[in-house]
Amino acid sequence: MSKQYNSQLLADMVQLGRPFGVEDNARLYPLVTAGDAAARKQMIEGNMSLAIAKADSFIGCFPTLAYLRDDLVSVAFVGLVKATNKIAAGKGPRNTDATAPTDFIGMWINRELGELLEDEEIAPPHTSLHRARAQGKELTLPTVCNVIPERFETPSYLEELELRDLIDACCTCDEERAFVAMREAGHTYAEVAKAINMPLSSTYVMARDLDARLQHKLKAIRDE
Repeated sequence: MSKQYNSQLLADMVQLGRPFGVEDNARLYPLVTAGDAAARKQMIEGNMSLAIAKADSFIGCFPTLAYLRDDLVSVAFVGLVKATNKIAAGKGPRNTDATAPTDFIGMWINRELGELLEDEEIAPPHTSLHRARAQGKELTLPTVCNVIPERFETPSYLEELELRDLIDACCTCDEERAFVAMREAGHTYAEVAKAINMPLSSTYVMARDLDARLQHKLKAIRDE
């Protein structure tokens, strides 16, 4: 596991024991659905490694977002808690397959990771907010610490034009060109997906592939 993560978090996770597998989630699923608070806690703690792995995978798809690692891990945990809360509320997967609980949790984590890029805000689960308020507490809403590193800054108008030309050269279809133009205009991924008639998940994949081609060309230029 990466040493870039908070050392106290890693120490706490060691105390929690081994990460959960598919069989663990399948075993706990009926207990969590029945309202067992201890089982709910075990499901959250046992799947923390899954949340971190999902964040790592997301960064693998979008390496330029590596500087948002802490935010992505935090929002992955939010997705984990949201998924578990839904299971506890009887709104989990209806599929009886043994992998269904783990797949459901993974789906919610991926959903939160994608929405982070759109909202730039880490929203805690509503159930957690209500629980805190019932205890007379108020949760502080975190915001994304997306300070762009210096290596991503454009030092001059000329270089910005050159980068724009390079991005255009990396586009291989009209959908990618429309994606670039709409993102520059401030549109969200969801708005772009609707405009180009493409599923949101496919839009993310297209953006990942475009970014990979851009990074490859930039590396080639730096190595010249």
